[in-house]
Amino acid sequence: MHLKSPMLRFLFGHGVIGGGAGIAIAISLLVFDVAGLASLSMKSEPTWLGPFLLCFSFFASFSALAMGAAVMSYDDYGNDGDDDGTTVQHRIVPDTQNSESGRAERAVIRVRK
Repeated sequence: MHLKSPMLRFLFGHGVIGGGAGIAIAISLLVFDVAGLASLSMKSEPTWLGPFLLCFSFFASFSALAMGAAVMSYDDYGNDGDDDGTTVQHRIVPDTQNSESGRAERAVIRVRK
């Protein structure tokens, strides 16, 4: 599978990592019989349904958690193209020369990242 969009590749990679971690945790809960999960699921009529639902819910939850954390920690926003480590921001500052007019003008301020 070849994803052309870099953002989709970014999300897919983090989703697979999170889903794998979720399945590993769910299987370890079943193997070590934490809180009697494995013995309880073996008593149900279709014995595969309980472990499948547990693994699937852990897969979905952990992959969504990993993708959400990846998006929130993605810090490439605000890149204006110049590679000198500065961004251009516009801020309204008070006019110091015509203080009696009460006007405000826009000024360009360079800010270090």
